[in-house]
Amino acid sequence: MITKISLEDKGQDILWFKVNDGGLVEEAGPFQNEIWKGSYIPYWDVRIGQLLPIHHYPHIIHGFLKYKVVSIKRENNNETETSI
Repeated sequence: MITKISLEDKGQDILWFKVNDGGLVEEAGPFQNEIWKGSYIPYWDVRIGQLLPIHHYPHIIHGFLKYKVVSIKRENNNETETSI
C-alpha cells in the first residue's frame, strides 16, 4: 500500500509525495523526485490543513515544508482506495 499526500499549489515544483507504509518517500512529483525520494514523512500523524513534516537527513532534520496538506489517499496498484 502507498499513501499519496498532496500539497497546496503555490507554484512550487513539489505537489505530492507517495509514501510507503514505513514512511519513506517512494516517489515525489511532478518534479524533484530525485531530491525527495528516500525522505521520511511520519504520515500517520499528518492531517489535512497542516504543514507537512518531513525528515531528509542531513539537510532537513525534524522540519516542515511551508505548504499545507490538501489530501491524503491510500493507493493500491495505482488506484485510489480510501481517503484518510
